[in-house]
Amino acid sequence: MFCNCGGERINPDRLHLIENYLRNCNAEIAILSDLCGLSALNKESLVDIFRKENKYLIIGCYSRSMKLLLEQGCIDLENISVEYANFIELADEEIFRRVSSFCKNSDRQSSVLEINTTVDWPSWFPVIDYSRCSACGQCADFCLFGVYEKSEVRVNVINPMGCKNNCPACGRICPETAIIFPKYKYGSAIGGSEQIDEIAEQTRQSNDIRQILKGDIYEALEQRKRKRQSIIRNEAMQKAIEERDNELDKN
Repeated sequence: MFCNCGGERINPDRLHLIENYLRNCNAEIAILSDLCGLSALNKESLVDIFRKENKYLIIGCYSRSMKLLLEQGCIDLENISVEYANFIELADEEIFRRVSSFCKNSDRQSSVLEINTTVDWPSWFPVIDYSRCSACGQCADFCLFGVYEKSEVRVNVINPMGCKNNCPACGRICPETAIIFPKYKYGSAIGGSEQIDEIAEQTRQSNDIRQILKGDIYEALEQRKRKRQSIIRNEAMQKAIEERDNELDKN
């Protein structure tokens, strides 16, 4: 499986080079237009290509990001054999070596399946690493656009398309470094890296909180909540006005 990432991390010419190499391999190849978009909006297309009896090599960004995206796409990774090749950190030659090694004993007939997202969308949204998340809800309180929903036990991403493109601010203030933006082009834990320097991340988060929230974090989050509620009320009012005007036009 190859994620032909729609982000800005990988040079398009390099993606094209890897894709061409895979198309000539003796294996079943699935070329994904964008794993992020598919896991958010087209889960069934991912579920359809995973079988317990098969082995998979997935070429894409950080394995931490890919695992979380597949889990979000309803893939049961506990019962499927999956290897990962990270094209952010690996050179092309190493990727090709891994592909060759993976395919060397394959008796599969070569085939290529292309799976595309159904929506024109940059697929920028947060993914939560629940192995780190403490369900504090700061991300939900901070976000103005209804991306998150929080309960007493869990925070969920319920509106990925509401996220503002290239804005990782909620991930920057997360106290557990539990929020990943797979398309964040500067790497680090926020971008999905498996290598997390806990002390450096604490320092970075402290600086980001001062920069983004400008002081008392709890008061700042309360102000954000009030602003979000105002936005929701204004949107509801605008929708009601539009519905009224539509009815008046009919009459």
